[in-house]
Amino acid sequence: MTMRRLALSNKKLRGIPRRLRSLKKWSESYESHFPDIQGSDYSYGYWNVKIPVHLALVQGKQTNSNIQSFCAQALIDAAYNIYRARGDNGSNIRVTCCIVLPDMFSSELCLFTSEEYFNEHTQVGNGFFGQLSLLSDRSLIKEWNLKLPNGFSELGVLRVNENDEGELYHSEHWYIGEVNKS
Repeated sequence: MTMRRLALSNKKLRGIPRRLRSLKKWSESYESHFPDIQGSDYSYGYWNVKIPVHLALVQGKQTNSNIQSFCAQALIDAAYNIYRARGDNGSNIRVTCCIVLPDMFSSELCLFTSEEYFNEHTQVGNGFFGQLSLLSDRSLIKEWNLKLPNGFSELGVLRVNENDEGELYHSEHWYIGEVNKS
């Protein structure tokens, strides 16, 4: 099973092809499998699984754009597999993945069970997640040459908020999946 790991040293990351194959296998594990979110308390409107990789695979000086785009595509493919496996029982659930930059280790699969909570993540203005604005003049799909499955679209959101030291922090959150506002 693929797992998340922090980088506790600056050693060169070994086994990158093996790690990428493992991530692809993880993505494929969602084929015909919709997560059981009804048995748990997701009353706050959200279910997520973080990208199961070593930190150095997606962030820092050891990664590159090819590795990052492969990992992003694996997240998109996992979300699409969940989307196809959903069936009629989850028609009120919004299936997406969120690719976070520059902190790609924070990227995740997301199932929104509440439209209000999805709007908190994506609505322009000041909110719980800071100052949000749309990245409408860019496309991560085009920049990284990703494949957008049928029925999916992308929505880029720039978040600006204060970090623990009171400094402004900018991050891009690219929601890919069922993100069109209906």
